[in-house]
Amino acid sequence: MVHTLGSYSLSEIKHSTLIIPSIAMGNIPQLTVDLLIHTLSFTKIAILDDTYLHPFSSPNDFSELVDATVTAKYGIANPLEVYYSAKDNLTLIQQRSPIINNFTEIFVDSVIYKFIEEQEFSKIILLDSSDAGLLENLTSENKVEIFTNEDLMYKSLESLKISNKSEPQSLASNDPYKYTKYIQQLIKALRPTKIELDVLVSHVYEGDNFNDAELLADQLVSRLETKDYKKWVRPISWSGAYGDKPVPNAMEQGLYG
Repeated sequence: MVHTLGSYSLSEIKHSTLIIPSIAMGNIPQLTVDLLIHTLSFTKIAILDDTYLHPFSSPNDFSELVDATVTAKYGIANPLEVYYSAKDNLTLIQQRSPIINNFTEIFVDSVIYKFIEEQEFSKIILLDSSDAGLLENLTSENKVEIFTNEDLMYKSLESLKISNKSEPQSLASNDPYKYTKYIQQLIKALRPTKIELDVLVSHVYEGDNFNDAELLADQLVSRLETKDYKKWVRPISWSGAYGDKPVPNAMEQGLYG
């Protein structure tokens, strides 16, 4: 089920590029989508079915540096939201709540893949993150890795060769990077289609990951050839996350202080 907001029509996003974040190490994919929403020309246009996600609701996030009506027009943040930029013909999904345990497959098949199929996206980009401690010789050059359709097909064939089974194992079974279960399921669902697919993976350590999110965002917009920004705009929800301001001590100060 897709609930559109205001006068927006889903016909506007047909054949656009779709960006999907995972819930992963350091929340880098979600933070990266936050940066895109608040820096580029994105507007929330729809809400997706959140039956298989943990309950979540909050005041809508915004930035004091840009016109808050763009991102806070509807007042409430939901677990699974759709944003669109007509200027760049880009669609985003922002997932603000994790998938309930054991419901990943049905969530992908009945919500995400169904949405992809209905909107006929021309390209899909999956954002993921992984524990940098599992990667040997980590450098600034390989901190973000990019996997294309060809890379994913090669990994699938390699797993077939090694396992000697009729079905491929994990798409990255011999790599230090392991896709999150959500990303694995998305790749599995999308493999039979002819949709162009990229997977961007950020290798990080837990901690203050704001700079890691900006690095992944840099790599993403470079891949999209989107240059319409000078500096990433951080939303107000990021303020105080790592102790850079006093903690609110009264309800009157609001969720974000």
